[in-house]
Amino acid sequence: MSSLVRTLAAEAAEAAEEPSPFETLMSHLTPHRYGWAPEWQFGPFDLSITNAVFNMWLAAGLVILMFWIGASKPKIVPKKFQNFLEVVHNFVKDNIVYNVMSAKDARTWYPFIGTIFFFIFMMNFVGLIPYFGFTPTSNIFVTAALAVSVYLLAVGLGMVKHGVFTFWKKTLVPPDIPKMLLPLMIPIEIVSQLARPFSLAVRLFANMLADHIILLIFVGFIFLVGTTFSLAHLVVIPIAMLFEVVFTAFAIFVAFIQAVIFAFLSTIYINDALHPGH
Repeated sequence: MSSLVRTLAAEAAEAAEEPSPFETLMSHLTPHRYGWAPEWQFGPFDLSITNAVFNMWLAAGLVILMFWIGASKPKIVPKKFQNFLEVVHNFVKDNIVYNVMSAKDARTWYPFIGTIFFFIFMMNFVGLIPYFGFTPTSNIFVTAALAVSVYLLAVGLGMVKHGVFTFWKKTLVPPDIPKMLLPLMIPIEIVSQLARPFSLAVRLFANMLADHIILLIFVGFIFLVGTTFSLAHLVVIPIAMLFEVVFTAFAIFVAFIQAVIFAFLSTIYINDALHPGH
């Protein structure tokens, strides 16, 4: 009798430790530490390797690998992968950077903007890879760090180039505005400046999070019908799989578009800092 009780208790403990399918799905939306990763705690700071950190490293590594493969055997007439990279490269260069900046500024800042684009796109994309499944840009702290860094860089460039007083005067005081409107316009411009990194971070975060929530909803429908075969399996599972395929293709498109938007706005902010008041 006692051995039976112990067996049942052990089985109950194993069942309690084993995550449910929905807990597994939710793990794709929340940062968590991998079981194999050591726990690094330095005072109040937790520096453990989470799925967000690992996937950012993975995205950076994939970008480096992608360009290494594309440039390993360059050809005058590009084919296959080199041709794909050149198409994307020219799209970012011509339609984002050179479209916003002067040719002189664009030559200087394209490497930075191009790096931002490819890094963000790859972070968006790795979340669609099975098993890895967590998109770093669906974490507001990741997007906030990127947005604040870009904005502070732009502001710093403007203050270094024009001087602190001149930069903020040209930025916060619109040209040719009547002096009587300054008490109204300056607060509006301050709010506009503060909103830039906020909107940049939230836009990317919200779109990528919503994308994955939709994908997980359709996967969840498959678990909802249970394991016992019924008519619901013949209806729900094919429809859920069809929508999963369609929205996965759409998610790849969104991953690209959101990287374009982030790179485009970053280019605008840097250009505005280099030429305030224009």
